[in-house]
Amino acid sequence: MPDRTPGGSADCTSGGSAESLPGLSLPGYQAISGTFLDEISVDIPSQNWGPREWATEFDTMRAAGIDTVILIRAGLGERLACPSEAVSKRVATLPVHVDLVRLFLDLAAERGMSFYFGLYDSHYFWYRYDWRTEVDVNLAFIDEIWERYGDSPAFRGWYLPHETTDSSLRILDINTTLAARLREISELPILISPFFLGRADMAMTTDPRQQPRSPEEHVRIWEEIFGRYSGLVDYCAFQDGTVEIARSAEYFAATAEAASRHGITSWANIETFDRDMPIKFPPTDWRKLAHKLDAVQPYVEKVISFEFSHFLSPNSVWPAARNLFDRYAEHLATRGVQL
Repeated sequence: MPDRTPGGSADCTSGGSAESLPGLSLPGYQAISGTFLDEISVDIPSQNWGPREWATEFDTMRAAGIDTVILIRAGLGERLACPSEAVSKRVATLPVHVDLVRLFLDLAAERGMSFYFGLYDSHYFWYRYDWRTEVDVNLAFIDEIWERYGDSPAFRGWYLPHETTDSSLRILDINTTLAARLREISELPILISPFFLGRADMAMTTDPRQQPRSPEEHVRIWEEIFGRYSGLVDYCAFQDGTVEIARSAEYFAATAEAASRHGITSWANIETFDRDMPIKFPPTDWRKLAHKLDAVQPYVEKVISFEFSHFLSPNSVWPAARNLFDRYAEHLATRGVQL
């Protein structure tokens, strides 16, 4: 396989001065330099793009300073982003009309972008506490994917798509087993993007196990998890929308300190959609996005987003996303960053 290194920060992240924000300790203001690609979606609509629209979108992302794209999952239940005998012989799957993995890899390679491959989420086995079947399907899938796509110069990382907020659902067994296999076949970095349990509206019951956790409680849980992930997971990008927005900095500060003790680098997954609206999900208010970006600056080494194409792109089917992009660019200019 060719020599590859993971994508770093885009050029647009190195322009500002930390002195423009009290407490900022990084040398420059970090814009969003990575995004998830969510075409096998759980709860957001498809934009029904084909190769032409995706080529335009990759050009837009690159011009906006994005150097890293992360396929959030290559399959969810019966839906697949690429053909897979490994999955289809174990799970009933729908026909694959377009190999999105090949398309995304080619578009990323042409633009010098890094592509992180997200594994398969059955959306069933691990929820039924059948973690071994979830793992077995993915182990076969990993080998199949690496043999087919591993020679692409854009293939520069892996993403573990099974998201949790703690060690429930046998997530430690799932992720450590899968990460160990990924380590065996490649030296590419591995990313996770878990969620905080930090919002009152996430509690759907009076059960104390489901109540919001303070930063101290969160760190106590994640010390154990990071300890198990040490040497296996490289980057951890918590979903910022899963804490109260005014307390985001507290949670990212505590997380970064805990992660660093175990050799794991903190990124931030800045959500560009709005969880506070009665519909799923519109683009966020630009003032929220500005605050969220400011809040994480001292604590993370890279800012990625869920996700550019639906909620921040000028090409989005959401008109509000086009306006959000304009306000985002204006905010970056006030921080010394020009897109």
